[in-house]
Amino acid sequence: MLGIIRSELLKMRHTFSLKLVVFAPLVTLLLSYLLSGSYVQFSAYNWWYFMILPPVVALCSASMIVREKKTGMQNIVCLPVQFNKIWLGKTAAIVILLFVSNILLWLSTTAVGFVTEVTVSPLDGLIGCMLLFLTYLWQIPFIMLLVNFMGYIPTVLVSMAANMILSAVGSEAEWFLFVPYAIPARIVCPFFKVHANGIPIESGSPLLSGGYVLPALMISLMFAFVVFWCSLKLFSKGGRTHE
Repeated sequence: MLGIIRSELLKMRHTFSLKLVVFAPLVTLLLSYLLSGSYVQFSAYNWWYFMILPPVVALCSASMIVREKKTGMQNIVCLPVQFNKIWLGKTAAIVILLFVSNILLWLSTTAVGFVTEVTVSPLDGLIGCMLLFLTYLWQIPFIMLLVNFMGYIPTVLVSMAANMILSAVGSEAEWFLFVPYAIPARIVCPFFKVHANGIPIESGSPLLSGGYVLPALMISLMFAFVVFWCSLKLFSKGGRTHE
């Protein structure tokens, strides 16, 4: 399995998606500094989960499977490996990239905060980034699967729109637990202390309560397991039709 993951990462070595994983956090930080000055941390974390992370996940996940789709899955069919292991390897490779990108955002934002002004503590920033990482996991296999039915560009556009619209509309609603796209923006409120629209959350707001964080995280992770299992089964069936 490690060999499959390594192989998938090597395939992305010179791709735009891999560059995006590294440069997206840096671009986020630069834009936030130019627009917000000493309040760079508030803006960076807000821009990250609301505007930057959705296209990063969408583009990386869609690119991972569109290469195989262009060849009619022939590159996979020729391998003496079970299709479910290949799907797991592809998913794991994007999971690693998602983790790395969030860590880079946290490291750079924390470092700049010490130079300007610390508005989000290093611990809160790390917890928030890890929560984003975990609550975005379900989108990876979901986007990869959608590419097979909708194509590359429609999948990326739909994914970005769903993230931005539903997180803005549903993250502060009572029913946010029923909308997987809204959970990331809501679950980081106690740590980033900023609304989805970029305005700092007022002191005493119920959004700062951490009581809903664990239930929301558990729901998101369970949903990720269901999506991955369903995508694994569908991909395996699709693979056998090429044999």
